[in-house]
Amino acid sequence: MHPPEEIAGVVRSLHHIAIAVESIEAVRTVYERGLGLAAGEIEPVPEEKVNVLVLHAGGQRIELVEPAAPDSPVHAFLERRGGGLHHVAFEVGDVDAAVRELRAGGVRIAGDGAGPGAHGTRIAFVHPRSAGGVLVELVQDPRTSRAGDDG
Repeated sequence: MHPPEEIAGVVRSLHHIAIAVESIEAVRTVYERGLGLAAGEIEPVPEEKVNVLVLHAGGQRIELVEPAAPDSPVHAFLERRGGGLHHVAFEVGDVDAAVRELRAGGVRIAGDGAGPGAHGTRIAFVHPRSAGGVLVELVQDPRTSRAGDDG
């Protein structure tokens, strides 16, 4: 999978695929026992008003994302579309630099820009209208990224 052309200059690799669900606990067994994926603990992400469960499929990450509040963007997504693919996340070296570069190139960034994500990450979202209809998350992961390395 190659990143959309608008973000190709800032992307390092695929970080994860996120699936919106009404309830993590209601589907967790299918992913863990049925599909055999390894899972961690559910982590609340208050800034995004969601709870996240990371699953590992070989070297790839899949995140189950459930709304943690009625005004969560994921709750609104579920109301409009139902459960399913929510976003594709790409790793970047420096999310703030990536946001600046993308904005300078005319790419629409959702919200105010970068903020905290799950597991100590910093994240920002590219608006679906700038990425072919797909919500794209940019992830600076402290386990693998270095600030100042923008791609």
